[in-house]
Amino acid sequence: MIEVSNLSKSFPSPDGEETIDIFNEVNLTVEEGSSVAIVGPSGSGKSTLLNMIGLLDLPTQGKIVVDQKDHALLSEEQVSEYRNQTVGFIFQSHHLLPSCTVLENVMLPGLAGFHDSAGGDLTGRAKQRLQEVGLDHRMNHLPSQISGGERQRVAVARSLINQPSVLLADEPTGALDQKNSDHLMDLLEQLNEEKLLTLILVTHSLDCAKRMKQSYHLKEGNLEKQR
Repeated sequence: MIEVSNLSKSFPSPDGEETIDIFNEVNLTVEEGSSVAIVGPSGSGKSTLLNMIGLLDLPTQGKIVVDQKDHALLSEEQVSEYRNQTVGFIFQSHHLLPSCTVLENVMLPGLAGFHDSAGGDLTGRAKQRLQEVGLDHRMNHLPSQISGGERQRVAVARSLINQPSVLLADEPTGALDQKNSDHLMDLLEQLNEEKLLTLILVTHSLDCAKRMKQSYHLKEGNLEKQR
């Protein structure tokens, strides 16, 4: 499903006199329908790696292939379509629009123009996604009117609105208490098992990582498989 080959990322230093390496020649293979955790200390490049798989960032060198398509060969429009249709993103900060209702926030990715659903179909899908995460009774609330755990579940529903095949989750439990963290991980595992969503989870939590089928450790520029 996903093949990352010899991926490297570096940035110029603020004074431009040297190069700061984030990681070097990282290799990762994720089979369709699998679940993978990437753990490591802060600043090790976990989120950067996830963003590159989602085409939110570009590598310095190396290759990313999804469904036998080399990301480097995609046009700008194909990249946008990939981010909208193939991948669902869940961020630690849910990034909900405060002036939009829960339902409207979930619908937003479906308005990007890459899906042929009519307005009624999109509304129906959004309501179904909210029902799946147990928040259909909150659809007319604003983000400020629901709890932190509920906001993160809204973000999960939003990530699923275009029926992606890959779910990228960046520290999704980082701002949650233990109870809400457990509920969210239960939901992600359920989506992986029932919808066969390929799940890549970046986390500091070893407990969350243990719930994934595979685990990798990113440290000092190297990605090592743990199990």
